[in-house]
Amino acid sequence: MNGKTRTPVGIWLALFVFLFAFSPPLVPAARSTEILEAAEQAGVVLEDVEVRDGNVSGFVVNRSSREIRDVRLLVRHVWYWKDEQNPGEESPGRAVFYTVKGELPPGARKPFTYQPDPPLPDRADGHFRTLVEVAGYSEVLP
Repeated sequence: MNGKTRTPVGIWLALFVFLFAFSPPLVPAARSTEILEAAEQAGVVLEDVEVRDGNVSGFVVNRSSREIRDVRLLVRHVWYWKDEQNPGEESPGRAVFYTVKGELPPGARKPFTYQPDPPLPDRADGHFRTLVEVAGYSEVLP
């Protein structure tokens, strides 16, 4: 031999599988706390968010030092096919912007309720997962 050592392919493959299996996902799982991180940095957060049959309710909270108004929420109804290998022809998933109208002084909370129109269809070939996040708002200048 020429003094070089060779690592068997199986060891490299096992290492790759181990790292892949135990590493964090490239796209984090959508949990409400992760969805809100960007909004928290901006000073506006959602609290006590509940989703039932696509209807979303909760509170918009102004954690900034300025008055804000007209908070825009992005509500995504993501559709997951029951059989991802053979999905249907057209996904019923959708996304909408919903505006929580009115002003919100610093430190204040405001309730909101969003109902999809038309309502989400009740289907047996998959299910919806509804996600909501702050998309934007206006600051009221002194």
